[in-house]
Amino acid sequence: MTVADEMPPHLLPMTSRGRTSTTLPGPWQAVCFDLDGLLVDTEPIWMYAKEVLFERYDLAFDVADHAAVFGTSEVQSAVYFTHRMGLPGSETERIRLEYLELVGALLHRAEIPIQPGARELLTRLRGRVPIALATNTRRSLADLVLERTGLAGLFDAVATSDETHPKPAPDLYLLACARLGIEPANAVGLEDSPTGVRAVKSAGMHCICIPSSAGSDVSLADEVIGSLLDLLETEEDR
Repeated sequence: MTVADEMPPHLLPMTSRGRTSTTLPGPWQAVCFDLDGLLVDTEPIWMYAKEVLFERYDLAFDVADHAAVFGTSEVQSAVYFTHRMGLPGSETERIRLEYLELVGALLHRAEIPIQPGARELLTRLRGRVPIALATNTRRSLADLVLERTGLAGLFDAVATSDETHPKPAPDLYLLACARLGIEPANAVGLEDSPTGVRAVKSAGMHCICIPSSAGSDVSLADEVIGSLLDLLETEEDR
């Protein structure tokens, strides 16, 4: 039996926390999206991969571990995993590859739910303003998620962590804006994690956050809302 076959049901997405007067595209000339947790509910897949990885080394992946790596890149996560496992730093690359193998197997087989409002928002924005994806996920896995969810081809630009420095550095958002030909100050970034929020703000962009983890500190965001549905224009907004 494979890891994907053993994966438990997906966690339910968080319920809406509030309503904002903001709708997109609003005053911005471009919109940049995170991927995991924001557009698609892949967090249970990544979480389960971590749990399986830790079990292989007789450890339990707990709440503190989740907080330590939530929203970080695969390399940053692997460094943390290696340390937690009591392994030498020379083992980090092997742990990273083992982790990615688990994630890839799950993404190929598991259901990947689209977050409420994601498809509608992308569809309505397309052709009105340039839109980009800026994700800490490597390109091969990001492309797999987009293909499996039917979101491939909706973005004018894609920036992934195997191209530049990962979040919380601003580089992914700066690269995305450069590829769109838009100044960061004229763009808005949508995120779900503290790490992502820091990246958006460090890039000099307006940040809207839809938290995917209860209790996470996203206070640096300009706006915190409950759902992508809250950003959809109504007839009255147009």
